[in-house]
Amino acid sequence: MKHGKGTSTRDGWCTPKDLADAIGPWDLDPCSNPRSHVRAAKRLSLENDDNGLTYSKFVPDEERVFINPPYSDVPSWVRAYVHTRFCFLLKLDTSTKWFADLFQATGLVCITRKRIAFEPPPGVTASSNQFPHAFFYARAEDATPAILRKCIAWRTR
Repeated sequence: MKHGKGTSTRDGWCTPKDLADAIGPWDLDPCSNPRSHVRAAKRLSLENDDNGLTYSKFVPDEERVFINPPYSDVPSWVRAYVHTRFCFLLKLDTSTKWFADLFQATGLVCITRKRIAFEPPPGVTASSNQFPHAFFYARAEDATPAILRKCIAWRTR
């Protein structure tokens, strides 16, 4: 089942407003959609078939990028944006290869204290989230005081 033009219903969920507000503004959100609460100077919409993966090669290393990628292809997004000043919002799954790759480039992991109630796409029934999630920051200084209050901080370097 498809949702919008470029994403399945599994991938079209949004970061809740309270967390989007807590992470503050970013330069780029390459996995956005029209319902997104994330504040970014530039937004690429998966539903409009913007290709955030292809766009990544044009993103400078110092660009602050928030990435809550489609969970159907996390490794591609990690490879594409690990060179940036990133903040990834992902399921906390230490058993995956993408976790090992991302962790090497991460300065701070912020593990949410509560399960995230992601916002479903229109027409999709909300369900409870059974997995812990974390924000993976390239640089610890990009984590706002507001997000730190909602998380357990785990410095990697």
